[in-house]
Amino acid sequence: MKLQYLGTAAAEGIPGLFCNCRICQHALAVRGKEIKTRSQALIDDKILIDIPADTYMHMLQHGVDLKNIHTCIVTHNHMDHFYERDFWCRNKGIGNEIEETPLQVYVTAAGVSSSREYVERNVNPDRVVINEITPFTPFEAEGYRFIPLRADHDQTAGAVFFIIEHGEKTLLYANDTGYFPEETWAYLEKYGRRFDMVSFDCTGMLLDNYRHGHMGLTVNREVEERLRSLSLVDDRTLLYVNHFSHNGQATHEELVEKAGAYGYGVSYDGLAVTF
Repeated sequence: MKLQYLGTAAAEGIPGLFCNCRICQHALAVRGKEIKTRSQALIDDKILIDIPADTYMHMLQHGVDLKNIHTCIVTHNHMDHFYERDFWCRNKGIGNEIEETPLQVYVTAAGVSSSREYVERNVNPDRVVINEITPFTPFEAEGYRFIPLRADHDQTAGAVFFIIEHGEKTLLYANDTGYFPEETWAYLEKYGRRFDMVSFDCTGMLLDNYRHGHMGLTVNREVEERLRSLSLVDDRTLLYVNHFSHNGQATHEELVEKAGAYGYGVSYDGLAVTF
């Protein structure tokens, strides 16, 4: 399985749209890996995780073949993860000479509710299909199995994160969550499969005990240790951090040093990890 990080920032991006802090100034001056767009990822070049307004830029920057992608799983309906107005671009007469296979979008009830009217009024029904998912109910698409887990994040936005399985490979993609809710831990205790890779939310980066809604490094370690106690993570598991805010008080290079002490890799826009 391959996970490619297309965007790795929180909602405001790094640098922030209207920010002049040290981290944002540094990102503008150095650019490269310090520039982070709104979070989105791609599995095996075919499964999108989230569809933010930065999707168009990700297509250009990373060569994503969006016209031939037919599955998108969505963590929640905040604007930096679910921008349904871009579905208009798949309409006949706008998206020309493409396969008639629709884009199947999987999102919880909050996302279905927020997008239904726009999609029904503005998008050809044979080009985009919105499917409702619920926490702890597995579903399958294109030979992959997805298990939405309840996140410690805005529940009015229907926030979940995902276990993703393909053959013998397993990925836990866990951003936009704080320390996992106990009902999610209860599910994981029964899950029983070791993860080949875990991607942690690290919005708070260096902020100590940053644990509600998002996480920082110290809480990532707490989650890792509990996953190890359940034999879901071991020394073969690849551990990465993702989804960063300038308020986390570290540049990319500073975070690489700090996260390295925990044994974590640090995502950046465009990074591809194969496992």
